[in-house]
Amino acid sequence: MNKTIGLFAHVDAGKTTFAESVLYVTKTLKKRGRVDHQDTLLDYHDIERARGITIFSDIAKFQYEDSTYYLVDTPGHVDFSYEMEKAISIMDAAIVIVSAVDGVQAHTKTVWRLLREANIPTVIFINKMDREGVEIEAVIKELTSALSPNCYMMDFENEAWIEQLAELDETLMETYFETGYEEALWNQVGRDLFLNGKAFPTFKG
Repeated sequence: MNKTIGLFAHVDAGKTTFAESVLYVTKTLKKRGRVDHQDTLLDYHDIERARGITIFSDIAKFQYEDSTYYLVDTPGHVDFSYEMEKAISIMDAAIVIVSAVDGVQAHTKTVWRLLREANIPTVIFINKMDREGVEIEAVIKELTSALSPNCYMMDFENEAWIEQLAELDETLMETYFETGYEEALWNQVGRDLFLNGKAFPTFKG
């Protein structure tokens, strides 16, 4: 199975660094590159390395289990929105990177609107959680107000997501009150809601 996943963000949210981590964890890279070291796999054009931002939509391939994924790193700067918009048409799914420090920014909202218009299944990743002063609850509140109330935090160390997902589906809510959490059902309904653009699982790191 081949899937194309787009990375979208406001400039400097850490999108290219996130891509490097994905490629490293999936053993595509032996070493993570860094934007400030000008040695990332995706931002390889001289002008991108000189400016420290993504200007062109570049693609990296990685394997996970039995599937092949094409990871597309799109520009986050508004001046290069045309490149980003062209890339949306080839996406099977999207990951929107949001900085925990800066929250939802202007280009984040633009990206979100375009992804919703194209009905692209979307995951949110809250980046830069290691920065001082970050308040995750404030970031999540902003996501649900600025992007969608159907963003829910996937934190497997905290079972709050089980109830949050149930609130988005009548069948899950009835099951939750009658018999409690059923893993297989939650996984199936959660997948369907995600693929139909009705739920947006949110992760942090």
